[in-house]
Amino acid sequence: MMVSTPATAEPVQVTVARQGEAFVADFILPADAPAWGFWRSATAASDDQPWRAKTWRVLTPGVTLVRRGRWDALVATNGRPVPRHVRVRLAPFTGDLNADYVPALRLGGGSVAVFDGHFALFSVDRAAVLDSLPAGFDPAQAPVGDRGTAVAFKGRNLRLAGDIDGYRRGESAGTYGLFGVPRASVRNGVATVIDSELPRWIADDLAGFTPRVIAILTSRLGPSGIGQPTVLAAWEGIGREGASMNGGTLKGLILMRFEGQAALHEIPALRNMARWFIAHEASHFWLGQAVGYETARDTWIMEGGADLLAVRTVSALDPNFDGRKVLNDALKDCSALAKKPVAGAIERGDTRTNYACGAVFALVAEKAGNGDFFAFAKRLIDANRTKAEVNSAIWLAALDRASGQPALSRTMRELLDKGSPDPKAALAGLLKAAAIPYRLNANGVPQL
Repeated sequence: MMVSTPATAEPVQVTVARQGEAFVADFILPADAPAWGFWRSATAASDDQPWRAKTWRVLTPGVTLVRRGRWDALVATNGRPVPRHVRVRLAPFTGDLNADYVPALRLGGGSVAVFDGHFALFSVDRAAVLDSLPAGFDPAQAPVGDRGTAVAFKGRNLRLAGDIDGYRRGESAGTYGLFGVPRASVRNGVATVIDSELPRWIADDLAGFTPRVIAILTSRLGPSGIGQPTVLAAWEGIGREGASMNGGTLKGLILMRFEGQAALHEIPALRNMARWFIAHEASHFWLGQAVGYETARDTWIMEGGADLLAVRTVSALDPNFDGRKVLNDALKDCSALAKKPVAGAIERGDTRTNYACGAVFALVAEKAGNGDFFAFAKRLIDANRTKAEVNSAIWLAALDRASGQPALSRTMRELLDKGSPDPKAALAGLLKAAAIPYRLNANGVPQL
């Protein structure tokens, strides 16, 4: 059985260059294999279909791009290994993906940002292996070869967003190559790269609010290790009524996308959503990047922790922000979702569980830490900076030390590993044991 390859092995080399409105990616493969799977193989949010099939065309004879199980893959068509050099022509795909980063962004004029993480590959010794390979698998325990992938963007007027070395193993976070993008605006050490067509009120608020968020998080959590945090904000136009926003975070980079006719004029609700989003994603520079999760089963630590850090940060900057609503929504959603094991949420494709239940667990840790979740998170980060990752056992042990109440971690461990037949009662009991005041709403859900 093929196993995960040591980090010293030669990586896949990928060069991505612009050719007019399209791009060409050259893959130099370091080993013979009949198939190479793409680590990031999420489907398009619009139709739940593979997005690469819509916009990628393999130019190298004897190779095809196919979907096998959960994975997009480069597969040999003649029974031989995939050629060591594969060329692919691609048009920028700017649509949303299911729980992954948008492959490309148009940033006004001829500016385009391309995500390098979607070029990362792993090898298998039989294409059929892909048919049953689950999402979120451990490369060290699976029949795959993970040699890492080094991505290089080539062209004029090119730079990278965020802090990155252009090399990744597994499904680790990458960055965006910025082709023809205007120079960033830098304020108080935070850079903003703004779509030239983004409504001015949004652009101004992002540029002013983000440095204040970073300042609070840095003062309370210590250095994140990020040299210059960057916000990359794109405008998707007025093709829909109303207004919407989405995005994510990468190493040193917060990605945001806005669209909708209503967003042309200032909307308090959209402004507040953007501010909350910035605070949550910036929190990942600490919980997610200074230390990451050990396996997908520990995702709740990062997402729930970032939610509570965001609540406390935005509340400190905006007295009108209703942080209690965010936490009550978390209690409501966790009460509905924790019938199944919280730790298995990623395997089920159930991302909300990690946010909702993780935020409730963080709230309990805050109470155990004398009402200061920043202090709890800082101790967790500082104690694990060398290894740069934490797991559920480490987090629960930290809770035990802070609270002196092992019953709290026992209840959480039950919810993580088994779920509960009555999550409402389990969460109410958790809040009561932590001395967090609550009431039960008409549906029996605990609310602050």
